[in-house]
Amino acid sequence: MFCQQCGSQNEPGSLFCGKCGSAISVAAAHAGTSFLPSTGRISSSPHDSPGVPVPPPIPRSVAPILSSAPTVAAHPLVDDNAIAAMGDRAIAALLDSIVVAVFIIPVGMWAAVRWDGVTPNGFELQGTAAFFTFFMIGIFWLLYYWLFEGMFGATLGKLIMQVKVLRLDGSSIGLGKSLIRNLLRLIDGVGLYLVGFLVALFSSKRQRLGDHVAGTIVVRSDTGKAARVAATVAAVAVVVACFVTSFKLHAGVPANAIVQPTTAASSTTPAISALGAQPRVTRAEMGTDSTEDYKIIGPTTEFNPDTPQIVCVWEIAGTDPSMPLKSVWIAEDVGDVAPPNYQLAEKSMSGVNEGKFYVTRPTSGWPVGKYRLEIYIGGKLAKQIPFSIKQR
Repeated sequence: MFCQQCGSQNEPGSLFCGKCGSAISVAAAHAGTSFLPSTGRISSSPHDSPGVPVPPPIPRSVAPILSSAPTVAAHPLVDDNAIAAMGDRAIAALLDSIVVAVFIIPVGMWAAVRWDGVTPNGFELQGTAAFFTFFMIGIFWLLYYWLFEGMFGATLGKLIMQVKVLRLDGSSIGLGKSLIRNLLRLIDGVGLYLVGFLVALFSSKRQRLGDHVAGTIVVRSDTGKAARVAATVAAVAVVVACFVTSFKLHAGVPANAIVQPTTAASSTTPAISALGAQPRVTRAEMGTDSTEDYKIIGPTTEFNPDTPQIVCVWEIAGTDPSMPLKSVWIAEDVGDVAPPNYQLAEKSMSGVNEGKFYVTRPTSGWPVGKYRLEIYIGGKLAKQIPFSIKQR
């Protein structure tokens, strides 16, 4: 055996150099002792095969060298974190969808109150109200998944189903990777998550497109019972809070601001009856004047006795161009000046879906009191707008 430290030649099977005492190649020494006994002793144990050399024991000084040999470790995502089952992920996604979708109720109700879409039993969303509602739900949807997965590795649904999102090296996902992963839901979610399901189904680690791009994976977690209960309570609380908020918003709407749904069509509305449409006022704003494109100027519902004119700009939907429209201005209570619910003016028109109604100041000025404007579509009351005249 050749010593690499001092260059001396040693006997075959030597573990240490006879000149400098340095350890000779462990692999070579170990290989030599597997076949040649350094002492020439032959095994005499009854359990050993006769004539088979017995290697000498490895000195303690060599054991640390052998034990430090590199070993091949299994990937932590296989041994420590089992890949989550597709069924558990599907249930978690369903629970999260409920948490997000339920926000349509309070947001939609608020938009209906703001843009006149409240009905006796709920609300209708048209035009600006519909755009606002779905825009806000989209923003909340992204924030919910991004922040929950980025900060905690799991949404409420994932906590309940004991799954979480990690990077491929087993570390926390973080806000950056979470944003990438969840932006790709726009593609994964096509066809009720059909795209994401198929991509994950044919992936060895069950990764959907967002996981492949972000370098993440969904695995089983050891979420404790307390955390699962807390997530369940939070999800239920969100649903209840949304319904309660929506109910309170609806209850706070004045009766005369609720859009009345149309009933059986009369002989004056043949087009509506045939098409099954629901004519309604989608916008009605009062003020002191309007622009040529029907934008209100000086929006208010409280006017002074010397106000030159009172204007209402409006939009309607669900009507045939030939549908007759009518405005009726009524003085509900102006004291002794006029009897209750006295009709001040009336005007009819047709063939338009946008316009304005207005009344001008009487010679002696507007009597102080309560008033309202009624808008009729096809002979049916579609909108009531209260306003008042007050002293400066």
